[in-house]
Amino acid sequence: MTVATSDRHRRQKLLPWLDEAGQERLYGATVLIARVGGLGGPLTQSLAMAGVGRIIFFHDGELLDEDLHRMVLMHPDGVGRPRAAQAEASLRKLGRPGIEVRGIDARIRPEDAARWMREADLAIGAAPTYEERLILNDAAIAAGKPFVDAAMYDDEATLLCVHPDDGACLRCLVPDPPEWRADFPVLAAVSAAIGSLAAYQCVRILARSEPVPWGEWIHLDVERMAMKKTRLQKRPGCPSCGQRGRAK
Repeated sequence: MTVATSDRHRRQKLLPWLDEAGQERLYGATVLIARVGGLGGPLTQSLAMAGVGRIIFFHDGELLDEDLHRMVLMHPDGVGRPRAAQAEASLRKLGRPGIEVRGIDARIRPEDAARWMREADLAIGAAPTYEERLILNDAAIAAGKPFVDAAMYDDEATLLCVHPDDGACLRCLVPDPPEWRADFPVLAAVSAAIGSLAAYQCVRILARSEPVPWGEWIHLDVERMAMKKTRLQKRPGCPSCGQRGRAK
């Protein structure tokens, strides 16, 4: 008896903007991500399931019981153990055969971002702190690569897609990291919602399928079910994107 070869991604390739060529780009793509928790977990999960071939992420610390209400890549049996290793194992199970996943048990530093951006096609900031997300923003622009920033707090969430040579970047909006409240309110449905929207844009970027809302700050108010888009203005003298312009 002959068993037909399965095409796991057959139905997503029915999308007119993805197709076979776009899917092949996903298979060959490398993404670099800061954090795979309540927001980054669903985001990275979606990328692995979509067929992204290589995922490198930074996420430090040990799993707490109170993480389990939102961190989809973790398991109750892993409480007290490093989160990075658990997320790495989950992503390997979810991805296509041959997926390469590397989880690094640390917070990303500028030197880490610069090193991995030489290999990555896309940087993704899904960390709760602006420090980590700005590190990726700066490294991606310096490497001439796109950057996607996603964040949430309470019932609100934001998304920004940064083109390295066109328009404003995250540092134009937030020149310096503000004070951060570590114990902020979070509902898994909200963090997963913005994580999924970010994953959608990441897939489009990796598949090289326009349109992408480059330089538009997207604000989602989940409580009121309202979404607003604001085109950011490049900040004069921005140390990250100020010296770059779209290549002709």
